[in-house]
Amino acid sequence: MKKTVVAIAAGLIIAGSGSTQAFAAEYKVQDGDSLWKISNENNVSIKQLKEDNNLSSDIIFPNQTLQVNSSEKKSTTNNNSEYTVVAGDTLGHIAVDNGVTVNQLKSWNNLSSDLIIVGQKLSIGNKASASESNTSKNNSTANNSANNKVTEQPKEEKAAPTAQKSTSSNEASSNSSSAQGNVSKELTVTATAYSKAEPGMGHMTATGIDLNDNSRVIAVDPSVIPLGSKVYVEGYGQAIAADTGGAIKGNKIDVHLNSVQEANNWGVKQVKVQILD
Repeated sequence: MKKTVVAIAAGLIIAGSGSTQAFAAEYKVQDGDSLWKISNENNVSIKQLKEDNNLSSDIIFPNQTLQVNSSEKKSTTNNNSEYTVVAGDTLGHIAVDNGVTVNQLKSWNNLSSDLIIVGQKLSIGNKASASESNTSKNNSTANNSANNKVTEQPKEEKAAPTAQKSTSSNEASSNSSSAQGNVSKELTVTATAYSKAEPGMGHMTATGIDLNDNSRVIAVDPSVIPLGSKVYVEGYGQAIAADTGGAIKGNKIDVHLNSVQEANNWGVKQVKVQILD
């Protein structure tokens, strides 16, 4: 990405233990760019980009110049929170909205893939780590106190935290299993994208859903994914299998996006699809 730095805001904002140094820059839109991509790479929200550039939609054009007020270092003081996943969420959107990266979200929540489930709770920031650290310190203090009082049994006192960790691990495993309990089938598919905004494209799906009212729709081969199924698509979120297409055969899907630019940016991907009960 090519950036032209216009000015540097010489203010250092102190917030607790974190700090943020702001940079004002101009960015020239390239082929394949989207507001989401630009916001993610510059640590700025899509809402902020639209406000700074008086944009009324997410559509941008090659060679368009955007004002980008990015930051060198995000403040971590206010990021210690918990977020509950809702329909349509993706890790990328949650990361941008909270000023963090996808890798940070996956690390804080022990995620091995980008798949998230509606109702799942995500830790944003190092709140969980701080809690674990405090628990570890408390256990250590208790052990030291016990060892001072009963020095003839130090091994038994040290073994107690290990048993507690094992129990916590089993509980975490159980919670993970129950979170996946509503998935009836999972498969890997080739995913392309389309938009109701394309010339000649209607806004009614094969099952009668109006894309103006509900845009979270995918086109499927009904012999693979039944029409009307609720699904979760990796990198897209929850949707309804409500449309078909002449080229959509076998393990192929077409995800609906609101703008032609977003559909073009999607390209062709290999993704996992979960069919939900």
